[in-house]
Amino acid sequence: MPVKKVAIVTDSTADIPSDVQAQLDIHVVPLFVIFGETTYRDGADITSKTFFDMLPTSQFHPRTSQPSPGDFGEVYERLLTTHDEILSLHISSALSGTYQSAALARDTLATSRVTILDTKSASLGLGLAVIAAAEARNAGQGLPEIVAAAKRVCEQQTLLISVDTLEYLQRNGRIGKASALLGTLLNIHPLLRLVDGTVSPHAKIRGKMSKVLQSMVEAAGEFVPHGKEVQVAIVHGNCPERVLELQALLEKSYRVKGMMTNVISPVIGVHVGPGAIGLIVVPK
Repeated sequence: MPVKKVAIVTDSTADIPSDVQAQLDIHVVPLFVIFGETTYRDGADITSKTFFDMLPTSQFHPRTSQPSPGDFGEVYERLLTTHDEILSLHISSALSGTYQSAALARDTLATSRVTILDTKSASLGLGLAVIAAAEARNAGQGLPEIVAAAKRVCEQQTLLISVDTLEYLQRNGRIGKASALLGTLLNIHPLLRLVDGTVSPHAKIRGKMSKVLQSMVEAAGEFVPHGKEVQVAIVHGNCPERVLELQALLEKSYRVKGMMTNVISPVIGVHVGPGAIGLIVVPK
């Protein structure tokens, strides 16, 4: 079998649609969702649809677990037989121990052929960085240029998310600085932003979801000015009608040159709950 140049690896929190994963030859290591005594591999044993169907009726509040170093080690060893190098890009180390597991796997293999990148992002914020890396690799670029393409997306993106309740973030210990909003949210939707890899409060919005979505687009404009040419990604907690409304607002505010949507993965869903909607904007 001929040796290829660079393998691109990520984890299942990247929320990359499966057809895009296959098209761009992206390798995904799953995290785990645990309902009671039953463990599912995110995206392999449980789909987003099944997860959101189970969530309101399960007697167990689900938990999550990161891949072990051994899980990453198996993937790395296999890929190193067919590739010169591996670039492994992962969810913010402030939100998950996934990056640390990947780094331990590399260190155990004692190889310099595996590069691990903490994207300080999540969901399709991570996903867009992975896609940029895969596209650069497929265009024939070397590892330094591939890493630079991914880092550009990470550094220039704005990631905003609105949740129907902070309950899920609070239960799972992922609330970060957004804990300042607890106890103040009667009939108020929190608008959160990922800042340096952690969840931080951006605004509190009172009113209907249409106002929340409008406020989300206005907030994005604070970081990526309206009118610019942008790449956009939208993820949602089983609320596709909100996606359509947000898409229409974005197309009025930006010159959208690429738009990707997907349902939030089960692992991310454990933390944000149903009804969540996330927006990632990256200037072109």
